[in-house]
Amino acid sequence: MNILHFEYLEILVKTLSSEDVAYLRTNLLKSSNFQKFKIFFRESTIDGSLHTLIGEPYRIVSDVKKIWYFRIESTNYYMHLTLETPDDKKRGRPRYQFITLTRVAKEDTPFF
Repeated sequence: MNILHFEYLEILVKTLSSEDVAYLRTNLLKSSNFQKFKIFFRESTIDGSLHTLIGEPYRIVSDVKKIWYFRIESTNYYMHLTLETPDDKKRGRPRYQFITLTRVAKEDTPFF
């Protein structure tokens, strides 16, 4: 299934990799439909190669939360990408890790 044609998406997948994140960023930046994607995952192969693939984060909030912004060409919008990888347990069950990709107006970014 090609998820790139959706405007809004909330989905749970088993595994997410650095390459998956780079693929989503690259292709959603070209999408005229994309508004907000939230992808939950249990297992991760996201590692330091993510910074090589998409660049250094704009902000590292903590060991488990990183934030990026990417300009969407020929528009007044940016992609706000947040990666959260908590490793603690809540209520006896492991918490899901997740990535959120959201289209935001440039005036809603820290740059303006």
